[in-house]
Amino acid sequence: MALGLAMPLLIATSAAAQPAKTVRISQAFQSLLYLPLYVAKDAGFFDEEGVNVTIATGGGGSQSWSAVIGGSADYSIQDPVFPTVSREKGGPGVVVGSICNAETMYALAKNPQIARTTEAKDLLTKGYKIATQPQPDSGWARMSQLSNELKVEQGAKTFTNLQVPIGSEMAAVFAGQADIGLSYPPVVEQAEAKGLHIVYSFTSASRPYLFSSLNTTRDFIAKNPAAHQAVMNAFERASQYIYAYPEEAVKIGLRQFPDLDPKIVRKAIERMVADLSYPEHVYADHAAYIANQKQHAFVGTIKKAATPDEGIDNGAALAAYRKFGRIAWTGARPLKAAAK
Repeated sequence: MALGLAMPLLIATSAAAQPAKTVRISQAFQSLLYLPLYVAKDAGFFDEEGVNVTIATGGGGSQSWSAVIGGSADYSIQDPVFPTVSREKGGPGVVVGSICNAETMYALAKNPQIARTTEAKDLLTKGYKIATQPQPDSGWARMSQLSNELKVEQGAKTFTNLQVPIGSEMAAVFAGQADIGLSYPPVVEQAEAKGLHIVYSFTSASRPYLFSSLNTTRDFIAKNPAAHQAVMNAFERASQYIYAYPEEAVKIGLRQFPDLDPKIVRKAIERMVADLSYPEHVYADHAAYIANQKQHAFVGTIKKAATPDEGIDNGAALAAYRKFGRIAWTGARPLKAAAK
């Protein structure tokens, strides 16, 4: 994701000159997809940049974005389509950074005769029943878009998109109701541990794709420029830290998900690091944003795809990138003491 700018190597230090300002971030879910948020918090980057970040969980993308609109949050983390939906209704909303820069969805099967493939058409031309979340969620949306792009209609000899309740995609495969199921980490790793195997990676096929983003309003940015820059500085440092110290990223993931099997958490994070699912820098990649908007316009979530000029404000993210360049880390950082 290089921007073609010459950058000096900087030591990873930053000092807050002003009293810490409280900034509220609403995440759609507690998710391994949002690891840069937890790294920025637990590795102390928010503190060093002079912001006291509180994290709330909305329970869904719509709820988290509504918290920003309603004034109970300053930022949200979820699919970047929600600010576009807001603007189409006359409201505010802008993407200011990338949290997950790949469509981290995988197709899994139980039948060992269903082999791994790099060709999406193999999923759609062999009569498979494929379990996805219900319309309009992302699994259903991706299969619908693939069907259109590859000009393959549903049928007994092609494929069937079996819509099941969210979270039950793998159960449908285990029960023999579906040949293939689509899901995300750590569900993928949990299913692998029980005997399923990956047959197709949407992550590799769709990169770049802005799957989860940091969002706010232009009004908040205008009224809080220093705090906004501090938040983006912290996310830039966190993004780079994940790739500089993946083992430390795993430790933070284990801390954030104490109820999950540590082996599952480790495997999920290591897979997403290897697949470059987390952004290497916080700025929102234009091509990734366009891919997201194109899919949502196709399935009807939005009336038309927004352009990067309409939907992205990368000003502070790029300023953070210019400030830090490629960080010359001096060693792993101690984790911030867990809140009691």
